[in-house]
Amino acid sequence: MSKSTKTSDVKKKLGKPSLKPREVTEKPVGKLVFDTLNPRLPSYLNKGSETDVIQWMLDEANIVELMGAIGEQGYFEGEPLIVVETKANKGVFEVVEGNRRLAAVKLLSHPELAPTHKNAVATASAQAKHKPTDIPVLVFDERSEVLRYLAYRHITGVEQWNPLQKARYLKQLANEPDFKKLGKDELRQRLAKEIGSNANYVARLLAGLAVYAKIADQGFFKIPGLDERTISYSVLTTALTYSSLARHIGLDSPTDDDAAKIKLKGLEELAKWVFEENTEGFTRVGESRGLKKLARIVETDKALQKFRDGRSLDEAFAFTTGPAEAFRDALRQGKSQLEIARDTVHLIDNHQQEDADLLKEIQRITRLVSGHVEDSLANSTKKSTDAK
Repeated sequence: MSKSTKTSDVKKKLGKPSLKPREVTEKPVGKLVFDTLNPRLPSYLNKGSETDVIQWMLDEANIVELMGAIGEQGYFEGEPLIVVETKANKGVFEVVEGNRRLAAVKLLSHPELAPTHKNAVATASAQAKHKPTDIPVLVFDERSEVLRYLAYRHITGVEQWNPLQKARYLKQLANEPDFKKLGKDELRQRLAKEIGSNANYVARLLAGLAVYAKIADQGFFKIPGLDERTISYSVLTTALTYSSLARHIGLDSPTDDDAAKIKLKGLEELAKWVFEENTEGFTRVGESRGLKKLARIVETDKALQKFRDGRSLDEAFAFTTGPAEAFRDALRQGKSQLEIARDTVHLIDNHQQEDADLLKEIQRITRLVSGHVEDSLANSTKKSTDAK
């Protein structure tokens, strides 16, 4: 490949209207540095060294396998790195897109850079037929130009980011000059257009990021085993879809992303209820569907106090209006189904013994439930009379 060639495949990849086609050039690997603001990288690497980034790549991104592929087949010209020249060092370029490939290429020629997986890296380097020293890049003038491409590739494209990575990207884009001047509603609409989604989804992602960042700032509340790699961001954002849980931590609604409002006590409680595991590996909430009960619990002072005192989720839930509503819904559904049976019974000529058995069981259950209800009503009447 020549030092300056146009590639139609690359133009297709960068086919969004806001991106102008660029010429693919080649740059020495030694002049390329990692982008620590990449949404895929954990936040603690924002000020990390090259060694820190490579270690994370080796631990989390299957770099040794990629080293093997590039070492065997060479660097694929149709996958140029997306770079921006650093302001501090002229002639040095920050890789905004393609950090994983950069790590693999660096380690092929310099396996000594590996802080972990040393033997595997050394073996991959020794067996490599190709050790590129110059690789294809597309140079952009500003990082902001590349952000649009990242959305195209990782949010609407085939290499999709997870929700936390999407949220980080949206936060970066929201801080760009063209977006920063917008009001909140217009900003969310514009961001939604960028990723082919809707404003409410964008709002929930950004609200979740504000809460996540506060948890991270507090050292994950020292919850054993909980950190940026293990926390389930999707469970956190699901919890925040319940208005009562959002209010419990100080936010006005599930889409409120004002971190200044967050109450640390409520947030610590929520984090521990959802993420802290007991000796058997279970959290107070259990599976994510338990969040619905938790949302009802925090709405009721008595139920919340019981839960804080150590009662189980189901025990605390019994002090909410939830069981009563579930009971009455079940009665309504049962009545509706029996009415269907009443209206269709005459259409059946060959009833079976199973039909009679089911009706007897329904009668038995009805007598049992009715007895409980009548006793409860009688007790309520007696208490009311005694009070007078």
